[in-house]
Amino acid sequence: MTTATLNPSMAKAPEGTLAPTAVPTMLASGPGTIPPKKAAVLVGLLFLIATFTFAIGNALIHSYFASSTAHNAILVAGVFLLACDGVAVAGNGVVMRRILMARTPKRSQAYCAMRVAECLTAVTIGVYFLTSHTQWGGYVLAVYALSGAAGLILSSALLTSRIVPRNLSMLGVVGYPVFLVGSVLAMFNVIDVTHGAGMLALVPSGLFELALPIRLFTKGFTSERAVA
Repeated sequence: MTTATLNPSMAKAPEGTLAPTAVPTMLASGPGTIPPKKAAVLVGLLFLIATFTFAIGNALIHSYFASSTAHNAILVAGVFLLACDGVAVAGNGVVMRRILMARTPKRSQAYCAMRVAECLTAVTIGVYFLTSHTQWGGYVLAVYALSGAAGLILSSALLTSRIVPRNLSMLGVVGYPVFLVGSVLAMFNVIDVTHGAGMLALVPSGLFELALPIRLFTKGFTSERAVA
């Protein structure tokens, strides 16, 4: 029978070591915490919200600047969705920090910081578009760079903590470096990750961000009993 009290010694365990307490215990300690199943669903939902709001918002912004007759409402809608993406990724970082803190404290904090930085970047870009009405195609790469770095930290922490299956974590560990390399090459105009063959750099990490929510919706986080 698990207890709802978080062992203080576990909270200070060195990063990379496995705490002896099940994942549900880590999530159920203290007032105002989220039950483990609900936390898993919330993380999965935030991933999907971020993915779709960014994709649709980016499409609307591109459409606005590609047409000389586009209405300002299109830009406003695109910027609003970009802000929604920012809020979703920041929320994802905060929730995952709580979940991972006991097992990978440094990476949980780094992941949260990267997601908050991604949120601030998205909001700043949106304000720039609304105030200047000037096109800047490179904003996608700026967001991609932060997202890729955050994803690599997360998948590495998931691999260490074992709260999702190893093969799913490895998909992120392999996919996000490919994503980051593709983003860097795109910054130097070597490839274009938004069109043609360059989009292949997005596939592995994209599969991870689709498979992870499905896993969390259906199975939740893996308990210590299941992975021991």
